[in-house]
Amino acid sequence: MSKRKVKRNSKLRKTIRISNIEGLFTQSYNSVASPGSIFITKFAVMLGATPMQFGILSAIGQLSQIFQPLGVAFTRKLTSRKGVVLKLYASARLLTVLFGFLPFIFPQFAVIWIFLVLFFFSGAMQAVGMNIWIAWISDMVPIRFRGRFFSMRSQFLVISGLVTGYIVGIFIDLFDPEPGFIARWFSSILGRISFFRLPNLPYAFIVIFILATIVGLYGLIILAKQPEKNKEIEEDSFLRIVSQPLKDRNFRKLLFYGFWWMLAIGIGAPFWQPFMIKKLGMSLVGIQVYGTISTIFSIVSLRLWGFLIDRFGNKSVMRIALVLGGINPIVWVFATKAHYYFVYIEAVSSGIMWAGAGIIAMNFVLAIAPEGKRQIYSGLFGAFSGIAMMITMLASGAFLPRAMQILGLYLEPEQVLFAISGFARLSTQIPLSWIEEPKAKPFWTMVYYFRQFAKVRIVQFATWMFRKK
Repeated sequence: MSKRKVKRNSKLRKTIRISNIEGLFTQSYNSVASPGSIFITKFAVMLGATPMQFGILSAIGQLSQIFQPLGVAFTRKLTSRKGVVLKLYASARLLTVLFGFLPFIFPQFAVIWIFLVLFFFSGAMQAVGMNIWIAWISDMVPIRFRGRFFSMRSQFLVISGLVTGYIVGIFIDLFDPEPGFIARWFSSILGRISFFRLPNLPYAFIVIFILATIVGLYGLIILAKQPEKNKEIEEDSFLRIVSQPLKDRNFRKLLFYGFWWMLAIGIGAPFWQPFMIKKLGMSLVGIQVYGTISTIFSIVSLRLWGFLIDRFGNKSVMRIALVLGGINPIVWVFATKAHYYFVYIEAVSSGIMWAGAGIIAMNFVLAIAPEGKRQIYSGLFGAFSGIAMMITMLASGAFLPRAMQILGLYLEPEQVLFAISGFARLSTQIPLSWIEEPKAKPFWTMVYYFRQFAKVRIVQFATWMFRKK
């Protein structure tokens, strides 16, 4: 092996190692203070958020994605992306410190709105930073390894998120008059400490948001050590750079697919966590148990998803994720406060589905983008997807349907939306069919591979049983 090849492989190994370690700290921060966090939802519940405000809160995570293409504006005249990523992430994470202090500074009616504004700016800066980071990391990791790289990194991320979720969840549950069984056990030990009472919950949020910021900033110290390749300076204007991918017919098909998929995902999305807290009466630890099951099966399936993506392509593999994604929300139609424990079984398929969909969301656009154009392609895809999900999230909050009874089954307003979301997700198979992915293999080739694999394993098992007899 030549010295040049050894050096290249060494840089790749260093990139993977640092990215995995940095991901642990980033995911711990995201688990507490980023869009989709159960603790952000709990904080909004404490602030008295209305259904419309929950819709806005959920939509913020997607609205911020609209700003992804600005990553190109920040870096087009630079040869290095690292400094911009670090500054954007640091600014976003420093805003988190302010969240917990808001109830002590502003009048109650204004706190939720000020929080939403700060949360939006934090999310927007993280979205722009993520767009630049994706271009940075895609330059460092060759496409033939990218599916396995993202799957391996995701394993570290979900474990970090799981551990953080339990620790912070138990801590917050200690302030609840009716804590979950784990927090109740801790309460019996800490019963003499008067601080763990519901009126002190705002102070608990100050603690977790400060700690999240410290962890997030430490992750940036590690990220600063990650290697990067110098990029070319782009002479075209920002508008020209943005408009060029839209002339790509196949990319327009990908945008349409992403728009359709995220429209479907956004239906009822603001109400998953509030529904679990308010309608099913689940404690934060109970929700973390659901998340644990989902995470375990996500970790178990990640390596397989990465292998399948590298072997058969994103398009064929996404078809499997779409089927699971359509079934999962429909299961929630049958959940009630008295009988909801079967949703822990749904967590299995949910974990498997989101593991695959998450990797594909990262990798699909990179697989069809031309060399040197991945950042703007990724940014536009993220922006269009964010707009789509924002539309149905806001519509879900503004036009929450009435409860209804169908075939003797009483459905809460949120459950009506969950059912609609399930069927809409299944229909995403239609626009997915129109995308052309270079080097991808047909779906039926993947089916044939699994059939042959199953045959071999059955023959091996039968042979083993025969010899045993």
